[in-house]
Amino acid sequence: MTFLQSPGRRDGRAIVVFTLARAGLLVICLVLGWVAGLSGAMLLIVALLVSGLLSWFLLQRQRLAVGGVVERRVGRIRDRIDTSAASEDAYVDAMQGNTSSDRTG
Repeated sequence: MTFLQSPGRRDGRAIVVFTLARAGLLVICLVLGWVAGLSGAMLLIVALLVSGLLSWFLLQRQRLAVGGVVERRVGRIRDRIDTSAASEDAYVDAMQGNTSSDRTG
């Protein structure tokens, strides 16, 4: 039986997968840096830089998926704001007795 997930669930999954992959790369870089003899702040800085560079290349597909999630969410927020603004404008116009033909720009 196939279970179709809602877009919200898939969106959340894309974010979780990307975050876990980034964290995994960081942990791997921390371990490799420690094995290489780095410690303290230098270990953390090098691990962050190397894991960031690796994730840029290795996690491109996941990064694009997360970008799509963010784009859809921002679009929905903008749509809600536009709908609310239009509703508010119509209410104000009705309260002032204006019609759409009375507007001058």
